[in-house]
Amino acid sequence: MKRLYILFTLLIFSAAPALSQGTSDEQLAAYYFESGEFEKARLYYEKLYDTNPGSANFTALFQSLTELKEYKDAEKLVKKHMKRFKSNIYYIDLGGLYELTGDDKEASKAYQEAIDNLPASQGMIIRTANEFIRRNKLELALETYKEGKKMLDGKYPFSYEIASLYGTMGDKERMISEYLDLISFNTAYLQTVQNALNRSMDLNEENDETDFLRKELLRRVQKDPGETTFAEMLTWLFLQKRDFNSAYVQLKAIDKRLNEDGQRVLNLATLSMNNGAYEVASKCYKYVAEKGRDNNYYVYARAGELRADFETSRRNYPVDTAELKGLRERYESAIAELGNQRESVNMFRQKAKLEGFYLNDMLAATITLNEVLDMPGLPSQTRAEIKLELAEILVARDYIWDASLLASQVDKAFKQDLIGFEAKLLNARISYYVGDFEWAQAQLDVLKGSTSKLISNDAMRLSLLITDNLNLDTILDPMIKFARADLMTLQNRFAEAEATLDSITSLYPYHSITDDVLMQKGKIAEAKGNIEGAIEYYGRVTSEHYFDIVADDALFRMAELYEEKLDDETNAGELYRTLITDFPGSLFVVEARKRLRRIRGDSPENIPSRIEKDKVP
Repeated sequence: MKRLYILFTLLIFSAAPALSQGTSDEQLAAYYFESGEFEKARLYYEKLYDTNPGSANFTALFQSLTELKEYKDAEKLVKKHMKRFKSNIYYIDLGGLYELTGDDKEASKAYQEAIDNLPASQGMIIRTANEFIRRNKLELALETYKEGKKMLDGKYPFSYEIASLYGTMGDKERMISEYLDLISFNTAYLQTVQNALNRSMDLNEENDETDFLRKELLRRVQKDPGETTFAEMLTWLFLQKRDFNSAYVQLKAIDKRLNEDGQRVLNLATLSMNNGAYEVASKCYKYVAEKGRDNNYYVYARAGELRADFETSRRNYPVDTAELKGLRERYESAIAELGNQRESVNMFRQKAKLEGFYLNDMLAATITLNEVLDMPGLPSQTRAEIKLELAEILVARDYIWDASLLASQVDKAFKQDLIGFEAKLLNARISYYVGDFEWAQAQLDVLKGSTSKLISNDAMRLSLLITDNLNLDTILDPMIKFARADLMTLQNRFAEAEATLDSITSLYPYHSITDDVLMQKGKIAEAKGNIEGAIEYYGRVTSEHYFDIVADDALFRMAELYEEKLDDETNAGELYRTLITDFPGSLFVVEARKRLRRIRGDSPENIPSRIEKDKVP
């Protein structure tokens, strides 16, 4: 034991000497420096500096001396080093040393010498400023950049660096001006500036900073009307604030100034449609359509304007039937003007949707879609899409087997394509409507694994409805009645649907389908324009059946109605938040998050850095 103790002691006390055996002076110096043993580090670094007076050895020796408060030796070292290497950076070291000794006057002189001795080098100017920033001498860093700007005389303005400094100092107006100066220097910095402004400002909020940015951009636009970069920047700002109308005004002005064909404006129209700004989208499309039939995008713009107006009208509460009828006349006028050509196919399809599901004229919708199917040269994918739209109309007209035949044709022709899965889902729904639940379930089991999230989610919902209400100890009648009521709702036979649903709750008051009955009544109330009634039904689902499978659906539908129909974003936001928190596995969570971000005022979706004159979708 005694021998072991002696050996252990020897190992401990030999550790430091062992470093010196086979270890370089550089390693020893670094070891002592990192360990805070500055007296030992000084000895090694003095030796190293004498043989290699490079920057690394100087810095370590200088710091060791200042840590030991050997200020006179440190001053001698700096001045000696400055004679060897004519770099202005070492004046900053000298100034810092004077500050440590309390000699502020000499410190200021040394710092000024660092600026006065700046070389005409972009890299050294930035390095000098960074040294001042590292020591929290922001005003001196700013002075360095300003002096460097004069020295380089237009070769590089240091606007990005100066703007960043102003941002750190809290001077947002000067920061903005410098960033915009950088764009004036070179428009290639546009994206860089936009990213920097996004990081340093809340562009979604209306405040003094964003107001100054808007005014400054307007001033620069007016100063040089022939240059479009600041107009594009202004458009970008409006888009961050979701002010699509102001963006439209700017892009229209650019389009006129450059005598373009409307591509930028059409791209904004697409963006506006994607973000629900349908009235602005309509104005964009109308502006391009007014360029006349010779414009390459005339047909596209005509169809887009009608589609945007349709989206606006169908979301009005209550729905204005007279307005929708007027819209149908506009579709007919546009189709009469353009004729039955492939470019006007989308107009026919929109018109059929308007007729069938909003004007309840299923026959007219059937005729319209058949007219499209008779067009020669229709792409097979487009033909398949129209067949499915027609099948939906036929289901609503109670031509169940005709609809199933069309869906089967599409399924057979596009077995492994997305549209084939859509056809299979429609056939599954048809089987459900007619009470063939076993066949419907077999189809739905296949679709649950679809690569399309939307299709798999729809299949999952219908599958859950069937399996949840067809337990072994129940009878089929409630489910058959419910499926029939569901079909009646699709066919706008609301009174019959409600009567059928009432018969379910009357005959089977404790059946598991009760929550689905309340959901269906809510959907009927929505279709009839009774928003408060719909919210009441969905509210009953969340209060009476919170742990059943449709509770998340009810929450989402309530939130959607508060947001879109009642303009009550407070209640909508709370419901979206509850859905995300209480039902993290819900199929509606992703959409709920997206809508909650929009309500909070986060950046709008799919907003590019600039609206380019690019290919129209």
